[in-house]
Amino acid sequence: MQAVRLLFGKYGGKVYVDDKVQVIAPNSVVVAHNGPVPCNTGSDIQYFDFYPADFQRLYADVVDLLGAPHRTLFWRDPIRMVKAQAEVISVLELLAQGTPDTLLRFAYIYCLGVDRRYFSALLQHIMTGDEPFFEFIETHSLNQWSVARYAQEFDMPLRKFNLLFQEKYGLTAKRWLLERRLTHARELLLSTPMRILDIALECGFSNHGHFTESFRRRFLCNPTQLRIQTNLISAINDAE
Repeated sequence: MQAVRLLFGKYGGKVYVDDKVQVIAPNSVVVAHNGPVPCNTGSDIQYFDFYPADFQRLYADVVDLLGAPHRTLFWRDPIRMVKAQAEVISVLELLAQGTPDTLLRFAYIYCLGVDRRYFSALLQHIMTGDEPFFEFIETHSLNQWSVARYAQEFDMPLRKFNLLFQEKYGLTAKRWLLERRLTHARELLLSTPMRILDIALECGFSNHGHFTESFRRRFLCNPTQLRIQTNLISAINDAE
């Protein structure tokens, strides 16, 4: 499955969809596939790509908001446009500067509120058949396994596993797993008094040195420096 592309802008513009030009109305939120891109550089349209793994996280948050399951064959529109107020676009522009999950959650919940039937069916369509793979990755993402071990445990040839992972997550398995482990390690450093070595082992790193070097490359400081900086800021805030 290709990425789902989210587009929005206050002034609208034109995009290419399947080699054809499609006009995007001002103050619109657009959900599309096949990678539509703005035709002209003067457009304020922003676009972001999301993958089934992103929608898996979204699904857990909005499942109670969805309509009844779609009983007939569902056909995705190449491009689905939802009108919005200027204030909604302003919020999307602000969220675009933060985490992709927050942007997707706000945009999709808004679209559900405007066109519940279509966007319920689209999300259910995206999720069909993917749950076992996502559950496997989530359950074992912090294990000290190589990518080859993941493929073996999931009973799938390595090449096929890598292709499936890229399709569902939009990243290679090696890159995504490293990011997942480092992000979790950062959360533990900030929220617990755990020893750095214990955090490294819990987050799937086989030794302290590999963890420290990977963390430094990702966050531009080593784990000890992050903890010292955080404690210093907390002490200053308490003193005030």
